[in-house]
Amino acid sequence: MTCYKFDGSLSKLWSIATDAPARSIDLFNGQILLGLKNGSVCEMPFSAQGTNKPNVVMTSHCEGEVWGLDVVTISKGEYRFLTSADDNRVLAYNVVTK
Repeated sequence: MTCYKFDGSLSKLWSIATDAPARSIDLFNGQILLGLKNGSVCEMPFSAQGTNKPNVVMTSHCEGEVWGLDVVTISKGEYRFLTSADDNRVLAYNVVTK
């Protein structure tokens, strides 16, 4: 995955290696959420230097790619990752209780 900054032109900030290409991405509260082509979901803190590494929080969403990601607030301080994939399912994932 490669991160670019746009300020009238594209400037490469950093690149990191992932287990598979990213098919979907979401940025929420300084965290990057990645849906990968192998069905995994990874999170990592965003930094302008790209020094952080992705952490797999969910594997095998399906028999293929994670296409859509979103983070929703259920109640104060409680969140869910919503994912969709080519298995025609939408999952609400609680990172705390798994």
